[in-house]
Amino acid sequence: MTAWTEVTLGDLFAVDNSKLGPHSEEPTVMSLSKYEGFVRASDYFDKRIASSKLDGYKIVEPGAWAFSTIHIDEGSIARNNSAEPGVISPMYTTMHFVSEVCLPEYAELLVKQPRMLAEYGARAQGTVNRRRSLPFSRFSGIPVALPSLEEQRRIVDVMAAVDAQIEALGDETARLDRTAWVTAERLLSGHATVALGDHLVEISGGRSPMTTGEVPSVDQRGVLKVSAVTPFRFVAAESKALFPETQMPEAARVRPGDVLITRANTPDRVGAVCRVPETVRPGLYLCDKTLRMTPAAGLDPDFLVVAMGLNASRYHLTGAATGTSASMFNIGQEKIRQTPIPLPDSGEQRDIASTVLSIRAKGEAGLGELAHLRTFRSALLSSLLNQDIEIPESYDSLLEEAS
Repeated sequence: MTAWTEVTLGDLFAVDNSKLGPHSEEPTVMSLSKYEGFVRASDYFDKRIASSKLDGYKIVEPGAWAFSTIHIDEGSIARNNSAEPGVISPMYTTMHFVSEVCLPEYAELLVKQPRMLAEYGARAQGTVNRRRSLPFSRFSGIPVALPSLEEQRRIVDVMAAVDAQIEALGDETARLDRTAWVTAERLLSGHATVALGDHLVEISGGRSPMTTGEVPSVDQRGVLKVSAVTPFRFVAAESKALFPETQMPEAARVRPGDVLITRANTPDRVGAVCRVPETVRPGLYLCDKTLRMTPAAGLDPDFLVVAMGLNASRYHLTGAATGTSASMFNIGQEKIRQTPIPLPDSGEQRDIASTVLSIRAKGEAGLGELAHLRTFRSALLSSLLNQDIEIPESYDSLLEEAS
């Protein structure tokens, strides 16, 4: 095992915080996502969130770093890996990389480790949880251990290979998702539409009582969160445990085979429809934002899920949504009943649903593999950075042969 050296983050980064000042041309305004790093604010938000006066915004050149003083413990720290300079809100601390004993690519792996996020939170100042801030003076004092530059290069290379596999698998699952949508649109493009409400027995919902806020254990009852219903996919884990004394109406119990729809959610998720699998755990209940649609004879439940995902149906549902918040929209039951859906004969409904859902099933399998691969990545990186495992020097010769 090669020797590691202890340094502080202040040995790796120097604070910058240079401001734009007076300017004649509008710069690119950037934001910092805890998942995607630096992004154009115009690509990330539906409307301008930057101040109309940008003089006080901080400059971020390509290769510059920044972190959110109040959200760094959630992962809001990154390097600007784009070739584009820009500016970022004054709420961020901007830095440049100064170390000669650490690779910036290695630092990117290091600064988002769970141990580091916990350290940021422990050193933050303030009493209100989501407003606690971490000044650079406290950030810079955090100790970290560094291996040799050669070992850093090996770790960076191995993790890059894992990340490439994750990206490829993500692209494949996205392709299958698009294929399912395109297939549904193509197979149903020539059919006349009918009003959904004419082919439903009823639409019923639940209620949202006080909960513990925790995911229910197998022997606890739970009420669904709105995030339990996603397009084509029911997520039972997205639920909250009920208090033992809470009474829920039997009609609100989630049943195998139910077709559910969200009546309130974000603009891209409101009106999402899925079918509850036969293997659903008992003791779950609908909340007031999830509705059960009971199809009448002649409307196949699986086909209903497919039909509600068509462009025309989505356009109707999102167009009918109301609300004053940009993050939450609502749909009334009458608007749901007015949704136009195609209605081929029962046999064709089953054939189309089977075709589309089989493609979706392959995508779901890919998502499962993706989750396992991300778990593996996290465990591997932790083991490498915690010195539990070491990449042998012979790895270098493999790289030379491959190149």
